Amino acid sequence: MNKQDFKKLPWQNIIATVALLAIVGLSLYIRIKLPYEKIFIDGEVWFRGTDPYFFMRHIENAVHNFPHINSFDPYKLFPGGSVVLSQPFFVFLGGGLALLLTFGSTASHSIEVIGAYIPPILGTLTVVVVFFIGKELFNKWAGLLAAALLVVLPGEFLNRSLLGFTDHHVVESLLFAVAMLFFIMAIRRARERQISLAHVVERNWSVITRPLVYSLIGGAFLGMHILSWKGVLLLIFIIFIYLVIQGIMDHLSGKPNIALSVVSIPYFLIAFIMYLPYMSRLGSAGTFSISLLVAMLASPLLYFLSRFTLQKGIKAVYYLPILIGVAVLGLVALRIVNPSLLSAMLSRFSPFTPGGVELTIQEMHPILYPFGDFSWDIAWFNFTTSFFISFIAIGLLVYDILRRKMHDRLLFLIWSIATLVAVLGQRRFGDYFSISAALLMGYISWRILVLAGIDKLRNRAVESVKSVKAGYVSRAERRRGLKAEGKKEKSRTVSPRETLGRVIIAGIFIFFLIFFPSVGLPGIKTGTVLFGRPVDVLGHPVELRIKLTQSLAMEPTLIDHAWHDALEWLGDNSPEPFEDPDFYYELYERPFEYPDTAYGIMSWWDYGYWITNISRRIPNADPGGGKRAEAGLFLTAQDEESANQIVNELGSKYVIIDYPMPTSKFYAMAAYAGASVEDYYGTYFVPQEGGAQQQVSFFYPSYYQSTVARLYNFDGKAVVPSESSTVVISWESKISDEGYEFKQIVGSWAFNSKVDADAYIAAQQTGNYVLGNPNPFISPISLEEMQDYELVYASPQTTNSQAFVKIFEYNGGG
Repeated sequence: MNKQDFKKLPWQNIIATVALLAIVGLSLYIRIKLPYEKIFIDGEVWFRGTDPYFFMRHIENAVHNFPHINSFDPYKLFPGGSVVLSQPFFVFLGGGLALLLTFGSTASHSIEVIGAYIPPILGTLTVVVVFFIGKELFNKWAGLLAAALLVVLPGEFLNRSLLGFTDHHVVESLLFAVAMLFFIMAIRRARERQISLAHVVERNWSVITRPLVYSLIGGAFLGMHILSWKGVLLLIFIIFIYLVIQGIMDHLSGKPNIALSVVSIPYFLIAFIMYLPYMSRLGSAGTFSISLLVAMLASPLLYFLSRFTLQKGIKAVYYLPILIGVAVLGLVALRIVNPSLLSAMLSRFSPFTPGGVELTIQEMHPILYPFGDFSWDIAWFNFTTSFFISFIAIGLLVYDILRRKMHDRLLFLIWSIATLVAVLGQRRFGDYFSISAALLMGYISWRILVLAGIDKLRNRAVESVKSVKAGYVSRAERRRGLKAEGKKEKSRTVSPRETLGRVIIAGIFIFFLIFFPSVGLPGIKTGTVLFGRPVDVLGHPVELRIKLTQSLAMEPTLIDHAWHDALEWLGDNSPEPFEDPDFYYELYERPFEYPDTAYGIMSWWDYGYWITNISRRIPNADPGGGKRAEAGLFLTAQDEESANQIVNELGSKYVIIDYPMPTSKFYAMAAYAGASVEDYYGTYFVPQEGGAQQQVSFFYPSYYQSTVARLYNFDGKAVVPSESSTVVISWESKISDEGYEFKQIVGSWAFNSKVDADAYIAAQQTGNYVLGNPNPFISPISLEEMQDYELVYASPQTTNSQAFVKIFEYNGGG
């Protein structure tokens, strides 16, 4: 088919435009309309998750002080405060939009409303950018298919682009995609124009202007990406690997190409210039500087080294060893000059292999080993069939590059592999791989349609346009001509009707293979899965639920009435830490000294940003990493004296505990305290009829002695074990049919006191015995009253007959 003839078909552009507008409308509907009632509640904005409250705190502060923003926040962590916003682009964007759209208003509600709408708008813009990337790499139809899939693809990208998820994740995805789009466009235009060294030396602007402009625009978006998140090194790494591989391929073909240098140097240079003013604020300044400089110099180094070896007649086989030698020498030199910088750069690959307490954070789980054991569940939940088909699509890309010489797809291949490896290391990179997966599915979907014969239908459309241009032909004449032509070619060609049927069948196949699983097949609510049964910490089964795109978008926000009401109560009924409430909107300078009126709020770190934003009080631990270990040590402390020592050091005045803390989140507290959850309770199985096993948790005395259990489970009051509440179980180690080792309960006995239970265990000659209780709210041991903690608030919302959120005032510390 003649490409120019195809471009002259206006109806194809009209169809593509209408389809793209429909995709945009669907994206906005899913991201705004479906979750709307879960975000705008009782005249307020309830943001999704925890991090959005951090960003809204600083967006609101930026509105009051624009264009100045804080690099330090005394409200973030007590004592000491915390450095914040080393990469401030998202806060600048949110604050600037709020000022622009409210005509300079500083009203909190107006700012929050605008902040809530930012993610779906940016997410939808990302969908549009994906269309243009697909169009640039393949064609507009593959781009439309990719954009349509990204709209409904469940998981990280959808969640992070929903109404109210005001976090930097969505702007990262958008900037990543735009930076890649313009780099791809720059590379392709530079190659099409066959830019040579002469063009550069002679400054032939008619040849080099367009690629150069695309490169500068792409570099500007790369610079914004650097100022949005430290993970920008992934994008730099992808392009660097591409430049190296493409440079080697060009050398082996005997045609070193200056075009890569013309594009890559300004691309990284403009990003470097944009990042320079913030170098002192970025904790990874040295890493960013070296990474950008290496990426900037990679292509010209490869080009001139290639020219040198070719001119000297050095065989091509020696080119790669020479490059490796240069790289090794560079690393050795860096190791000698600045070993700490080299270590910092190598540590940037740690997100691909998380471990330790990092695994208590959901987004840092390896996607195929979310709970330590291999599972497809999270991969399916995030990408459905696209995850598995991506491997096939990557294989086809390799074939295109090696056998069909489509070298312009090399960058996309490296991009896809890199983001796939990243998401295998951490599900946090799911939004990045969602873009790659959507494009891969658009690519493979179009290949299926081509295989079915869609190109023949397009050729036929072109011929029809040509015949119309040549002169008008009546419908009857066209029908007779087509019938005669069909008789002639029936023996050697497929009829248009049959081709159309094949294309329709292929389209249905693509829909049910790729699209339908994202909107219609069941997924599993995330949780621990043992023997195929999701269960919570108490051993209760977790319901398997249908995860339609609609239900995903309409899931309730993580904050609820219990927490929201509790934090509003705290803000209204506790002393102002800085006396003046308007201090919340100030610009802060370091060194900072807290007044004597300041104090901290002890809770688990998950809730730190809620405490700051809603109560306008200062947490002792937060999601930014501050004082998590101290919080874990306090909540798992085995006596009041040890607990008091910690809150005295942290200046805590209130303690907030909710139902998940002594139940589903207890394992994380133990991990951050440097202990194992098995020191506090164990997982056991009780045989059932038919060979099934019922999982139960059995809580040991150390669990009941923990601060979090004494305060939440028993309100800090003294506890005397009731009759038969002290339980002893015996257990044996078994191997399940799936190969798991587990502990099976083979006997249990109830006693009236710990003394009697201990005596029974001591009298046993063989076997495994432990003392405790299967119910975390029934203590098997006596507990003393916690003298220095007073229950001052209990939410009216309850769970298992317990107030969901409880607030205690600490009266110790002298």
